[in-house]
This record gives sequence, C-alpha cells and structure tokens, in this order.
Amino acid sequence: MARAAASIALIGLAPTLALAEIASQRLTDNLFLITGAGANVVVLETDDGLALVDSGAPEHAETLVAFIDSEFAGKPIRYLFNTHWHLDHTGANELIAERGATIVAHENTKLWMSTEYYVDWQQRNYEPRPAVALPTRTFYPSDPQPLTIELGGQRIQYGHLAEAHTDGDIFVAFPEQNVIAVGDVLAVDEFPLLDYATGGWIGGAQGATERLIEMTNAQTQIIAGNGPPQRRAALTAQSAMLDELRERIRVRIIEGKSVDEIVAENIMGGYEHLPDPRRFVYNVYNGLWWGG
Repeated sequence: MARAAASIALIGLAPTLALAEIASQRLTDNLFLITGAGANVVVLETDDGLALVDSGAPEHAETLVAFIDSEFAGKPIRYLFNTHWHLDHTGANELIAERGATIVAHENTKLWMSTEYYVDWQQRNYEPRPAVALPTRTFYPSDPQPLTIELGGQRIQYGHLAEAHTDGDIFVAFPEQNVIAVGDVLAVDEFPLLDYATGGWIGGAQGATERLIEMTNAQTQIIAGNGPPQRRAALTAQSAMLDELRERIRVRIIEGKSVDEIVAENIMGGYEHLPDPRRFVYNVYNGLWWGG
C-alpha cells in the first residue's frame, strides 16, 4: 500500500467510537505524519519496528492503532514518545503500552498523568491515568543535553523544553531526516496555549522557541501538535509575537488592569486573525504572576 498520502476511515471498533478519518503523509523515506487522531502523530518506520511521537486523543485510540497496524504491516511499536501530558497527545498510551512499547517522556509528564488535579482555565478536574498509560522511561530537568535512542540504525534525540506549554514538554528530533516534533510548544494558526496550571508560562515559551530556532535550519521540517509541517520561519514568527505580546500585557498588569480590561483594549494588533485571544491573555496574565 502506498503511504505517501494514504487515508482510511475506520468504524465499528467500539460502540461509542465516532467516525474518524486517519491519514498519513510521508515526511521522508521512513518518517510519516499521521493526522485525524486528535493531534499529530509522527511515525518512524525501521526494520526493527516503529517509534511514535504522541498517540492522539482517547476517542481515536482504537482507530489510530488499527490504522498503524494496517499501514505499517503489523510492525511492532517499540517506542512511544509523549511530548507532554495532555489527553489529546496521550490518548492511546494504554493500547500501545499493552503491546510492550516503552513510553518515553519527561518526569513531570508522568507526575501529572499519575495524580488528580484541577485546571482552572478549563474548569476541568483530571483523574489519575491507569498505571499502564504512564511513561516507563523518564528523565529530569537536570538533564541539560539531548538524550539519544537508536532504533533500526536510526537515531532519535529528545530533550526538555522547560516550562513552555507545560512543565514537561519535550522535543523529539530525527537528525538524519532533519525533522523535529515539538508538540504544542509551537502553535499553528493560533495563539500558543500556555497551560500555567501545569507549569507553562510565556517566559518558558519564549525560551523554548528560541532553543528550537537554534536547533533547526531553514530546511528542517517542524511538526507541531496540530497543523501541517512548518519551517523555521514559523518559530521566528512565534518568537517575535511572544516577545511583543508579553510586553504589552506586562505593562497593563503593572497598571493594575484585569484580564477583561486588557482584552477590552484590543491589544492584539497584528494578530487579530488568531482565535480566542482572551484565553491567551488569561493564561499569560496568570502565568506572569508566578513566573515573572
């Protein structure tokens, strides 16, 4: 089956599973981008099996795994990297772990997935995930250099992007292919989501974006959590936006203005085309109180 641009609709896998169309796009000879699972999923195919970056949303888990089985001839999934804890990126962890895959993530991601907590900007309470869903290979903030795993003769490098989208964000790079997956640290056609409730803030997002700029070149394919592959220019544009909007919001916080007052001033000049500015201002506002 040709995988350059394949798609399949799978139904009937579970009574409550909605129709989901999963599609694959070839990035390089052995790297693929799978869309339609609630978040982007990257697949590295080797003779020794597969490595995945993120596992989509829970409601698409069975569909995603069935698609991977069909598309990659039943090759075993050896590694699953979680770029952070959010459900739309870790939804198929249980199914993939049950097949024996090693789940790789930052230690903070495992901690968030294994505890109960309330995210106020969502007005949602999260319960601990089942033990089988949790990362089985983690690393800590004290690890400054990228770590490396080899699979089928291919290097996979990963490392921490501190306190950006969450406090457990990681990048996953494929050096030979000049491809890097960055999860929701890069936002495509929307404001970056800064989940201050679980450690993200605008200062961390600025630092993470700058680090990714240093790690990439003009030809690097950058895979965000959602949206099509991007180039380095998307990172430089996001960096400029974060710098500009942080200063605008900071000045108004010093003036004692509330979130609603800041939003009412229409300070998003130049970025009016992006959706949900209030959520962005709200999360920046609250993140700045503790992050600086």
